[in-house]
Amino acid sequence: MPAKKKIFSTTFAEYTVTGEIGNGGSGIVYKVQADDGLVFALKAIDPARTTSQRTKRFKNEILFCQKNEHRNIVKVLDWGFISNGNMRFPFYIMPYYPQTLRSLMHHGIAHENIIPIFSQILDGTECAHFLGVVHRDLKPENILYNPSENVLALCDFGIAHFSEESMYTTVETRPSERLANFQYAAPEQRIKGTKVDSRADIYSLGLILNEMFTGRCPSGTGFKKIADVASGFSYLDELVELMMQQVQEARPHTISIIKDSLIARRNEFVVQQKLNELKKQVVPTSEIDDPLVIFPPSLKDVDYRNGDIIFILSCQPSQEWVHSFQNIGNYNGIMGKEPDRFKFSGNHAMISSPESWVQGIVDNFKNYLDQANKDYKALKVSQRRREEEDRRQRLRNQIEEEERRQRVKKSIVI
Repeated sequence: MPAKKKIFSTTFAEYTVTGEIGNGGSGIVYKVQADDGLVFALKAIDPARTTSQRTKRFKNEILFCQKNEHRNIVKVLDWGFISNGNMRFPFYIMPYYPQTLRSLMHHGIAHENIIPIFSQILDGTECAHFLGVVHRDLKPENILYNPSENVLALCDFGIAHFSEESMYTTVETRPSERLANFQYAAPEQRIKGTKVDSRADIYSLGLILNEMFTGRCPSGTGFKKIADVASGFSYLDELVELMMQQVQEARPHTISIIKDSLIARRNEFVVQQKLNELKKQVVPTSEIDDPLVIFPPSLKDVDYRNGDIIFILSCQPSQEWVHSFQNIGNYNGIMGKEPDRFKFSGNHAMISSPESWVQGIVDNFKNYLDQANKDYKALKVSQRRREEEDRRQRLRNQIEEEERRQRVKKSIVI
């Protein structure tokens, strides 16, 4: 008799297990097929090893990854419970990633591809940090890879620390509980009572970067360095050393500092990120977060008083936006009622008009408004691009100046 298929059900779907992907301290991961034929991964708590602490951490993981929109952090797509006797245990559905960073490293990564790959890992880690989450268990096995899209994503936030206590159940790692893998753990994670923050993840990332080049995770002193295997990337050894400092205060305190170091070395693909307060999402710094670009002014109403047409806008435009409106290049309008003739106060625009001209001017104003919004957005994009390039050039100049200084010092004979 064939073995009975294991099926997990949620409110709107069923998932049939087709194989086991992994089995670790925080649960079991299966490869599953949905009832529509699509393939996913499913993570479930192992009933045999479930504790109240693990269940709370699993809840934290679901809540965080369910809200996630960043491509370099695993997204929870669906979730539910499975019964085992009188108990119910949670599980969740995520995209299926055929490989991990570990499998990539096992087959060998071309040196020129390592930093582009590593930059994605930095992006995912930085996103978590911006959202108040420290992973605390970064290792190649917890970084998934989709070769068809060339995308890496952080997973397994089972022992992550969530600082947004109003949103997440507060869970502290008990002294008696060990991390899943001490090989990549920062020194402070091994000492009872020591505060663990984002610099623990930075320590782990330093180990991972070195291992991606050398094939070995650094340990102690005299370990193989990047310069030993890839002289063209020897500048990374200084960065790795900084990230691996035993004292957490000596490490970079943000991912942004690491990215600056890479950008300064002309790794142009490295992207700085920020938390967009309007969207509550982590986005590239190049993305425009100006409210007048995200929510451009629109025409809400029109009034006519004392010979003036009064246009009531959805929001108050800035002087820079007004300048864009009054300096539209190509337009069709009524003589004497061009864009630069309109006056703005608060969220109102005004212009005098005979009664018979009102509808024509209103129609023209709507066209002016659309064009002004386009011109203003283009202006903001251009400004942000110049700012980003200026910043990158300053970083390159700093590195070049320091290298020149070091060359001169070495050449001086006293």
